[in-house]
Amino acid sequence: MRYARPTFRIAAFLSAVTLLACAGGEKAETADSAAAAAAAAPAPPPAESFTLVANDGSWSGDITPGGIVFRHKKNDSLMFDYKPPTVNGAISDYESLMTGKDTVRLSVSLAMTNCTDKAGKQYTHLAQVYLTGDVKLQSSGCAIKK
Repeated sequence: MRYARPTFRIAAFLSAVTLLACAGGEKAETADSAAAAAAAAPAPPPAESFTLVANDGSWSGDITPGGIVFRHKKNDSLMFDYKPPTVNGAISDYESLMTGKDTVRLSVSLAMTNCTDKAGKQYTHLAQVYLTGDVKLQSSGCAIKK
C-alpha cells in the first residue's frame, strides 16, 4: 500500500494532461466565421453586354443588364427581363420568360469560340437561340461583346 499514493498521483496527472490535450484542439467554426468567409468571397463578375445576329440574317438581338431584346425580321421585337447567366466554363446560358398576352421563353447560349456570319464578319462568340411558346424558333448565330 505504500506505493498506491504515488501511482494514483501519476495516473491522475496523466489523465489531466490527456484531457487538456484533447480539449485544446481546433475550434469549431462558428456562424460568425462562416458569414465572414462568405462576405470575403469574390463578387460575381460584372454584367456583360452582347450584340447577337443570326447566321442567315433572319434575326438579331441585344443582351444588356437593362434587358434582352430579340428582333425577328417577320415579327415584332420581343423584350425580356435580364437575368445573370449561368456560366459553365466558356459557355454562358441566358434564360428569360415573358408572360402577358403571349407567353414566350427565351434561351440563349453563348460559347466563347470564333464565329463568322454569311457576310464574312468575325465575332467572338457562337450563339444558339431558342424561343418557345407562341413564338417558336431554334437558330444559330454569332455574338460580340459591346
